[in-house]
Amino acid sequence: MFTVLGLVLLAAGLLPLLRTLNKLGSMDQKVLTKRLIRDGLFFLGAIVLLILINVFFFVFSEHLWFSGIEQESRFWTEIFTKLALFVIGFVLSFGFLFWNLKAASGKVESEGQTRGLVAFPVSIVLAAIMGVWALGMWEEALLFLNQSASQITDPIFDKPVNFYLFSLSLYEEVVSWLIFLLVLTVGGVILTASLGYTRGGEFSSSTGDRILASGSLRRQILGLVGLFLLVLSWNAYLSVFELMYSEAGVVTGAGWNDVTVRTPAYYVSLAIYIAAGASLLLSGFNKRIEQKVLMLRKNESGEGTTPTGKSLIAPVGVIVVLIVANGVIPTAFQSLYVAPNEITLESPYIRHNIDYTRQGFGLDEEHLTDEQYPVGRDITSDVVNESEEMLDNVRLWDPGALLNTLQQQQEIRLYYEFEDVDIDRYMVDGEYRQMMLSIRELDKDELPSESQTWVSQHLKYTHGYGLVMLPVHEFVEQGGPKFMIQNIPPEVVSGGFDVSRPEIYYGERTNDHVYTNTSEQEFDYPSGDENVYSDYDGEGGVVLDNPLKRFTYAWKFDGHRQLFSGYFDNDSRILFDRNIVDRAKKVAPFLTFDRDPYPVLTDEGRIKYIIDAYTTSTNYPYSERYAGSLGRFGGANYIRNSVKVVVDAYDGSMDFYAMDSDDIILSAYDSAFPELFTPFEEMPPYLKRHIRYPVDFFTVQAEMYRTYNMEDVASFYQREDVWEFATERYRAGFQSVRPYYIMVEYPESDRLEFVLMMPFTPKNKNVINAWMAGRSDMPNYGQLTAFTMPKGVEVLGPRQIEARIDQDNEMSQTLSLWSQRGSDVIRGNLLSIPLFESGSMYMLFAEPIFLQAESAELPELRRVALADQDQVVWDPTFDGAMRKLVGEAAGEEMPVQAVPGEAGTMLDPETRELVEDAVNAFDTYKSDVSDGNFGSAGEALDELNSLLEDITNTVEEIPAGAEASGLDQDSAGADASDIEESIGDEPTGEEQPAETE
Repeated sequence: MFTVLGLVLLAAGLLPLLRTLNKLGSMDQKVLTKRLIRDGLFFLGAIVLLILINVFFFVFSEHLWFSGIEQESRFWTEIFTKLALFVIGFVLSFGFLFWNLKAASGKVESEGQTRGLVAFPVSIVLAAIMGVWALGMWEEALLFLNQSASQITDPIFDKPVNFYLFSLSLYEEVVSWLIFLLVLTVGGVILTASLGYTRGGEFSSSTGDRILASGSLRRQILGLVGLFLLVLSWNAYLSVFELMYSEAGVVTGAGWNDVTVRTPAYYVSLAIYIAAGASLLLSGFNKRIEQKVLMLRKNESGEGTTPTGKSLIAPVGVIVVLIVANGVIPTAFQSLYVAPNEITLESPYIRHNIDYTRQGFGLDEEHLTDEQYPVGRDITSDVVNESEEMLDNVRLWDPGALLNTLQQQQEIRLYYEFEDVDIDRYMVDGEYRQMMLSIRELDKDELPSESQTWVSQHLKYTHGYGLVMLPVHEFVEQGGPKFMIQNIPPEVVSGGFDVSRPEIYYGERTNDHVYTNTSEQEFDYPSGDENVYSDYDGEGGVVLDNPLKRFTYAWKFDGHRQLFSGYFDNDSRILFDRNIVDRAKKVAPFLTFDRDPYPVLTDEGRIKYIIDAYTTSTNYPYSERYAGSLGRFGGANYIRNSVKVVVDAYDGSMDFYAMDSDDIILSAYDSAFPELFTPFEEMPPYLKRHIRYPVDFFTVQAEMYRTYNMEDVASFYQREDVWEFATERYRAGFQSVRPYYIMVEYPESDRLEFVLMMPFTPKNKNVINAWMAGRSDMPNYGQLTAFTMPKGVEVLGPRQIEARIDQDNEMSQTLSLWSQRGSDVIRGNLLSIPLFESGSMYMLFAEPIFLQAESAELPELRRVALADQDQVVWDPTFDGAMRKLVGEAAGEEMPVQAVPGEAGTMLDPETRELVEDAVNAFDTYKSDVSDGNFGSAGEALDELNSLLEDITNTVEEIPAGAEASGLDQDSAGADASDIEESIGDEPTGEEQPAETE
């Protein structure tokens, strides 16, 4: 509707111009010119009016949105800053352009067509472009105006860090703006003069000569070029400080060649630009200076003067000097002197790079401590007893496997979706427990076709509902999740949780707008064959309590469907920008946000999201630029996790908590937007208990620390101790270990802490040589600890533990048996878990193994594999595997493992041997069929059938609950029948199977 109205307005503005154009042949030239100008301005006015209308409704709608979250000050600060910069940029550039273009047209008016009328509209358009460019500097301008002095200075020029973070970046933007303005002006002057000398609509071949011959025009252009050179001199001065980001040497930052050769060269350039620019600028005002600068002579016609050939000597000489000073000499020094003596000359500058990179990424002594403990090999019962609470919180549920299970068991309806699984910790019955949570959001694309209407999409289906929560360590008997909160409406099974406000109006998947408090009740949740409905009782969104607001949001979203709908009254609300990350970005576009917001169930039963936000910069002196796996931080050389954004899932309210008072960038933004940030001390205690060290920040730090763990300059130069992330088998392939949360009890502490951890290995090796942890609990939040292994001590890494599992006969055969037709084996994350006892550190490795039917993505835990430095064991339960690991089950021969059941069977050696023979016969059968050896395949099939009958006859039942883990009667029969089913229809002998044709 509003598009049509806009087109009508444009058509109304264009109609008089079209009518005038239709009378081109029948109207006096002067009258035609006046009418064309009048009608053109009328059409331009219609365009401007349409733009202003759209700007008004956009600003008004956004103002209402910011008012709804109590951030009017933040909104108007940005608007007024942008407006001020636009006006400044527009006025300065318009005045400069119009004066120069008007002057140029006046100087040639007597010799050609009048071009004065062109100067005004051209200047308006070009000034508007320059104003928009200036508007884009609003963040740099605010930071510049609100910066505070830093005590840290660069090691070469002794400039404070705030100069590089705030001032230098704005100066660079202004230089680029001025250069472009001058280029536009020079081009406009030349074009105006050329048009002025044009006769009959064609350019004369002597137009250029006539411009040069015109003294006033020539001096105007020389003055502009002089200004251009003076701006370049400022750019040359700034280039000296930009050497703090130089990548010409061994590392980022000024190297020996930059400091010793390039810096003087830039000052030479600075002097040349100033001298040349001043000469040309003065020549624009003084004829004598102009004659000396250009060595003028009379042209052949005697009408003016032009430069002589000698006048080229000076500019060519200047260009040569600049090329030699800035290019030839530095290159020669680098190759002939620096390269052969690199380590000697570059050592102090490498030292600067190490120190400032560690500062920039929060890896310096203030943020990170190094620890080292003796490493034990065998995990004993004493170690287990000392770490009992920690072992009760080892995460066995793999997030990917759990998400599949939730999608099958807890989505309830097709239109509910779980975005992901998040990990947090809660006090449960007085115990500190690691938990997994997932929020049930609404996916409207999955609604029935009859519900794909505007009313259903925006008035009825407005929100998701509830969450699930479960401990990371516990399972039900069948290998499924042991829920503490489940179902719709939320059913609290245990833990004493309260879910009084389960509605999800704001989340990770809510990307549309909805209306609440209309006459159409909102769908709340399904209950059997009926649906439960409700009305919104929150303060989110904007109240549509007057016609202007309704018209504004009809313009913004739904047009006539909203404007003429009878469902609305003065209490109705519109909720938009409901995606929690996009919502936070809208308020603070200058922050970088984490990929993984996570929900928190508060003590009051509300669901709130916590989003980690970062201040970043590419201008920290001497700091290496990040070029790792997280592209959103690419090029940054300074990063801090300085803000935690808390978003309420019901009303969308947001709080931006300032976490790092030492962050100089956050300090500048806090000064610019004093009402935006809330001190961390004011965060409610129930939220402080759930802040966690963010994965993205930790990943960036860990990737940088792989190289910057080396503090010795010689070692760093030789890259002697570069680390890598450990690798693990995950599902069907291998991947780098990703940071994971665990509960750790530090040696100096007597309580569990929630930490984010990552193991490292040396380059091209698989042993663990260190691990890093970021602490999440108060009062140690934000502290990094790097635990390095003693020199000469090799600790097996995840890849080696995976290899031991693969090489163990019983484990590998069982995994192969499970992987046959009808089921998939899912190997979850292999966690490396540090245990501390009596001043020593022991590494425990834990990997959950799930079994999933091909027909349904419903993984169930079937085994837990545990390992230390000497052995690998597994068992249907974590406790059972731990008993085997510490030797309580020593001496027992491990049977071939399968799905545990109510009753089990102990496989004696004879039966186990039969199972092994059956697996081998089946492998032989598959190989022969694949190779086309159908005669041999038939023999293998006969042998397999015989072995399966023997296995069935020799299975011996044992009582339910026995500790020995083996094939129960049902499982053995199921496995045998699966194999028989998979081969039962295959032909034998010489017959060729159709499927292998």
